[in-house]
Amino acid sequence: MACLPVPYPDELLYSVIARYGVHSGITSPKQLLDDVFQNRKIIASVAFQGHLSQISIHYQGNADLTPCKLLQAHTLFPLYSSFVHPDITEHAKHELLSDCRHSAEVQLGKAASKVKSPYYLRYCPLCVGAQVKQYGEAFWARRWQLPGLSVCAEHGMYLIGSPVLISEVHRHQFIALSPHVLLHSSPRLTTKKVAMLAAYAQQLLNLPEQRIHSLQWSCFYYQLAKQLGFVRRKRVEHNLIANLVLGYWGAHTLASFSLSISKVDENNWLRCLFRKHRKSFSYLQHLIVWQACYEQQLDLAEILFEVSQLPQSHYDDVPAHIEPVIVDQVRRTEWQHVVAKFGVKGARNQGFAGLYIWLYRHDKQWLMQFNQDSVRPSIVKINKVDWPCRDKKYVKQLISLINEVETQLDSDRHTVTWLVTHASIPLSQIKHLEKLPLCKLFFEKYCESIEEYQCRRIALACIDSLKKYEQLKAWRIERIAGLSKERTRPIVSQLLGYAVKYEAS
Repeated sequence: MACLPVPYPDELLYSVIARYGVHSGITSPKQLLDDVFQNRKIIASVAFQGHLSQISIHYQGNADLTPCKLLQAHTLFPLYSSFVHPDITEHAKHELLSDCRHSAEVQLGKAASKVKSPYYLRYCPLCVGAQVKQYGEAFWARRWQLPGLSVCAEHGMYLIGSPVLISEVHRHQFIALSPHVLLHSSPRLTTKKVAMLAAYAQQLLNLPEQRIHSLQWSCFYYQLAKQLGFVRRKRVEHNLIANLVLGYWGAHTLASFSLSISKVDENNWLRCLFRKHRKSFSYLQHLIVWQACYEQQLDLAEILFEVSQLPQSHYDDVPAHIEPVIVDQVRRTEWQHVVAKFGVKGARNQGFAGLYIWLYRHDKQWLMQFNQDSVRPSIVKINKVDWPCRDKKYVKQLISLINEVETQLDSDRHTVTWLVTHASIPLSQIKHLEKLPLCKLFFEKYCESIEEYQCRRIALACIDSLKKYEQLKAWRIERIAGLSKERTRPIVSQLLGYAVKYEAS
C-alpha cells in the first residue's frame, strides 16, 4: 500500500499524488498509478480527481480524510455543487467517490461553461515562498486553478502560468510543483474589486454543500431584483440590472472573465440569470452579480442558506389570478396582418412580441385558434441532386483507391472515413449512404474489421522480422505490430500462434 502524504490545507489531490511520486522516487507515470490506484488507466484530473474511495484507503484510521472530505476540501467540487441541480450533483458525487469512471466535468457544466478553465497549471510566487518556508516544499493549491479567475486571493496578485499543460497529451501523468516548473516572472497587482472577487471564490471553496434547486435560484434572483427596485408590475427591468453590473465592473473587466454583457442581445447571460433558470450558471457569474449588488456586505454562507430555504417558484406566494377576456379588434387585426406577412414565429421575432404577449394574456383562446389556423404548409423538398450519377462517380474513385492501396500492408485501417477521405470524397456524403447503394456495397466489401486490421499488422511485423533474420517470437511480433495481450482479438492471437509455431518448425 502506498504511503500517501497527508494533504496540506487547500492542496489539490492531483498535487498530493504528484508529491508522493517525488517522495518515492517514481519517474514512471504508470508505476505511480499502479502504486496509488492499482490501475494504469486512471486519468490525472486537476479539478475532479475521481476514485476517492481508492485514495482514502491509503489514509485508514484518519477520520479527516474520508472520501467525502477529500472531495470537499481538495477538489474544485464545491465551486459547482450548489449551482447545479441536486440530482445531477448527487450522481456526479457518487461517480467521484466510487471506484469507477466519471464524467463530472460534463455533468457539472465545467466542460461547456462560458467561464473557461485554465490551459496551464498556475501558481502565485509569493504563496510558493510561504509554502516552502512553512512546509519545506511547494504544492499546487486549489485557489490558483479557479476557472475564469487568474488572481491569488491571498496576495491580490495575478497568477503566473507554469509550463505544465492541462490537456489530453499527458493525461496519466501527475506533475509536482517543483523548481523546474517555476518561471522567472514578476507578479503584478490586480484591482481591489477583482482581488475581493477572488477572496469570495476562495470562501466559496470552503463552504459546506447546499442542495439548491434551479427554481429556487429563479426565486432568489426575482426577489433580488425586487429588493433593488428593478421590478415593475412583476416585470424585471433587465436594462437597469445591466447598468448596475456594467457600472460596477466595467466592460473591460467583464470581457477579461469572458462574461461580456450586450444590452442588444436579448439572451445574454445576465438576462438569463434573472429569468427562469433552465440551465445552471457558473460560480463566477453568480459572484459577479452578488458583489455588484452587495459589495463588501456580501455573506456567501447566508445567501446559500437563504436560497436553500426558498420555495421552488417565486409564484408560490402569489394568489392565482386569471386575466379577464378582453376583445380588442384593433390588436386582433394588427396581429392578423403581421402573421400574414411574417408567420407566427417571424412576427414575434420582428418586434411584435409585446402584441403577442398582450393577446396571450387577454385573448388567449382566439390567439391560439388563429395561430393554429395560420400555420404555413411545409415546403416539399425537391431532390436537386442526381444521386445515381454521383454514386457511380464516387464508387469509381473508391475502386481506384483500393487498387492502389490493396498491396500496401503498412497503410492505416481501411475504415469508411479513411476510404472516403483518401478518395477525395466530401465526408458529408457519408450521411447519405442510403442514396449511394454502390458505395454502400463497396464499403461492406472492402472496409476492414478490427480483427482484419490486426491480422494485417501481425503479417507486416512477421515480414519485417524475417527480413532482419530475427526469430519469430510472440512478444517481439506484438511489440512491432503495436499490440498487447489485452487488445489483441482471439482470432489474431490464434494467427500469431500459427506464425510462431510455423517458423519454429
